[in-house]
Amino acid sequence: MTYSYTNNFTCSSAATQTFHISNPVAFTCGNNFKDIRDNTNYPTIQFGTQCWMSVNLNYGAILVSSQTQRDNCVNEKYCYNDITANCATFGGLYQWDEMMQYQSAEGVQGLCPPSWHIPGETEWATLFNRYINNGFAGLPLKATGYSGFNAILPGAFFLDASMSFNTFATMFWSSTLSGDGKTWAHGMNFYNPSVSYYPAFRSNAFSVRCVKD
Repeated sequence: MTYSYTNNFTCSSAATQTFHISNPVAFTCGNNFKDIRDNTNYPTIQFGTQCWMSVNLNYGAILVSSQTQRDNCVNEKYCYNDITANCATFGGLYQWDEMMQYQSAEGVQGLCPPSWHIPGETEWATLFNRYINNGFAGLPLKATGYSGFNAILPGAFFLDASMSFNTFATMFWSSTLSGDGKTWAHGMNFYNPSVSYYPAFRSNAFSVRCVKD
């Protein structure tokens, strides 16, 4: 492909780029899924008709926590306590609008890889109900449980101000709005066997799991 232009001052230039089109590799849930954007491999797990990533999303450029994630054509993430290695261990932390790529429709792709999307409340409820309901689902869904979902407890970044709860708790975003500038999120912690329903401010930065389309 060649692109050329001439501006108002009659200056011109051109650039050429070669593209190679390959057939996608067949994917079976339970195997690793490779994100074609950065070649990150994500383990996956099947729950009934749902296919979930079994680790947290870790995609985007690292942004220091003193800066706000913005709609600037750069996919951005925080690492807990601004330590780069924490993104590799725990995944990134994302403000809701950045995660959703500045859309508000439930179930959009957002920052998930192509053919994956941000789970909405119906999908979260389906997952919880495999283990009776959210009151009991935290125990099997945590990394110390038996489901294979492997929810680790990397903490969260609250209101651009406080990195909190590392190794004690985690929060996962939902793509479903809850009104008054808030959206639903789900929390788990070290002690409780439940999963909380939490109407969270969108400026919080939480972990993200993706679900296959």
